[in-house]
Amino acid sequence: MNAGASAAARARQVGRLRWWQHIAAAVGVTTPGMAKARRQAGNWSAGAEGERRTAQLLAPLLREGWYVLYDLAVGKRANVDALLVGPDGQVFTLDTKLWSRKWRVRLVGGRLAHGDHDRDRQVDTALWETGEVSKALGVPVTPLIVVHNAPVDGGGFHVRGVAVFPANRMLELLRHNVGGRLNPREARRLAQLAEARLPSYVQ
Repeated sequence: MNAGASAAARARQVGRLRWWQHIAAAVGVTTPGMAKARRQAGNWSAGAEGERRTAQLLAPLLREGWYVLYDLAVGKRANVDALLVGPDGQVFTLDTKLWSRKWRVRLVGGRLAHGDHDRDRQVDTALWETGEVSKALGVPVTPLIVVHNAPVDGGGFHVRGVAVFPANRMLELLRHNVGGRLNPREARRLAQLAEARLPSYVQ
């Protein structure tokens, strides 16, 4: 599945108005339900756009022996935005966030925050998804959160074992993690195993 496909589909689904809402909208009436649906659709659309931007940034890695799989199902109702297998056989899960540039991404009392908004649940989600991927593949997996738009304190930091960093540092950090160690056979094996055990996510 292409990057952002399931998020884009979800945006269309939650933003779809019922027949009577179309009539209300035509005469300039907005109900609380319509406003909520628009907000949710906007959030899903932003998620899809962030995932597409991440895919564009990751494209050069495909020529360097990396494998990248998008929108993989974990559990019954969750998905991994991207799973990366490095040319050395290291495995990463990548959670993409497209957050407003108005506020900084930072740590507040050991919790992930975007301005005054607590985002620590995103860390819990990344850790859970990574645990599921690790069980499926039988190898350690490193969770990453990449942030578009919003500035990230210190150019990146760790919170409870999850690396959080700005999108413009993503390739630099991933390449540094490999550090010249190559194991193309293991990388290929793990990518094939991920394709077999982690199906594409469908809303």
